[in-house]
Amino acid sequence: MVVVALCTFAFAGPAWAGPHEHEAEPDDPVYFDGTPTPTYAIDCNEHEDVGYVQGDAFTITVVTVDGKPVEVETANAYYAMQQAAAADGVGIKVVSGFRTMSEQEYLYGCYINCNCNNCNLAAKPGYSNHQSGHALDLNTAAAGVLNWLEAHGDEFGFEATVPSEDWHWEWWGGGPATNGPCGTPDYRAEYVGQSFPLASQPPVLLLTGECIDAWIDLRNTGDAAWNGDTRLAPTPRDQPSPLHDPATWLSPTRVASAGDVAPGAVGRFEFRLCAEAPGEVFQTFSLVQEGTTWFADKPLGGGPPDDQLEVRVLIVDPAPPFDPPPPPLPPPPGPSGTDGESEGDSDSGTTGDEEPTTGAGTTDASEASSVGETASAGGSAGAAEDEGCGCRGSAPGGAWGLVALGLVARRRRKR
Repeated sequence: MVVVALCTFAFAGPAWAGPHEHEAEPDDPVYFDGTPTPTYAIDCNEHEDVGYVQGDAFTITVVTVDGKPVEVETANAYYAMQQAAAADGVGIKVVSGFRTMSEQEYLYGCYINCNCNNCNLAAKPGYSNHQSGHALDLNTAAAGVLNWLEAHGDEFGFEATVPSEDWHWEWWGGGPATNGPCGTPDYRAEYVGQSFPLASQPPVLLLTGECIDAWIDLRNTGDAAWNGDTRLAPTPRDQPSPLHDPATWLSPTRVASAGDVAPGAVGRFEFRLCAEAPGEVFQTFSLVQEGTTWFADKPLGGGPPDDQLEVRVLIVDPAPPFDPPPPPLPPPPGPSGTDGESEGDSDSGTTGDEEPTTGAGTTDASEASSVGETASAGGSAGAAEDEGCGCRGSAPGGAWGLVALGLVARRRRKR
């Protein structure tokens, strides 16, 4: 939240030191010993109160710093200054901050009646700069604090506005960015929607080498406008994403920019997700303002955290190509009897034109027997003559069979 109507009085602040000139340092201030602690007490729970500038009332937003109420923007500026001083070994602490009307009336009554607060001087109620919320009394009596403030206070927008009070410092703007742990940060985004399922739902299914179009919508809920340097980035930070698309991503570690987006407006970050290798990928995203801050980092950033935006992608290899069917098998062989006949015909050397011999060798068994005996008797005499022809066997050859048939035929004719 911002201070209502603060801008009306913001530039008149330093001129109000006159009425405050007679206020004394608060009683029993709690001084730092100059040793910085790791963290400082700061409570960003906000509440609204009524502030005053030159007697005029306005609404003020107050948080708590070092146990004291402080206007929220002043608190952020003080926090940045306090951290810088701690880095130099100097511990700064708030002794007195914002005062309500009742508190100022009490101090003023003590001064007028001299019956409390050691009769310290106090400004008239409604006219103390502490009632604006922008004035702080600091522990300048602690070692090194005053010297550090005089050397560096103005770098953070703080000025000593009352010459007689070296503990009194005011902030009315200026210095570096005033975002701190409290109030509205400069860079903050709020989730609106996305084109892909939430990571808690079934994943996006992609084939290896495949890409899909995607977008994320985010609302600018910070004080600063977004520009080309406001970028969506994969996390962990500055590590290349396995879903990186060279054609649409700014780099392997930067996804996209939404362009110019005013506070309160919605920006769309458009990109593609590409599958490089099989597996399941849980990719988270964050926002970064290049050269300034990540949105998840305080004090300038206010979120979202690095792991809030997420996509779940399941990547699988494509199915192998379809193989053509094998060639048909050859026909089975024919029946064995058919093949036997063919082989027998081939061995016999006969043709279909030849008539089969049906009874020549069986008509007269006795005659055939006698002829065979004669042929056998003469075979031994002719064996020597046939040596060397290469066709002699243990049984009579085809020529001897013809001779035997001829003899049988002649004997039949003589009868």
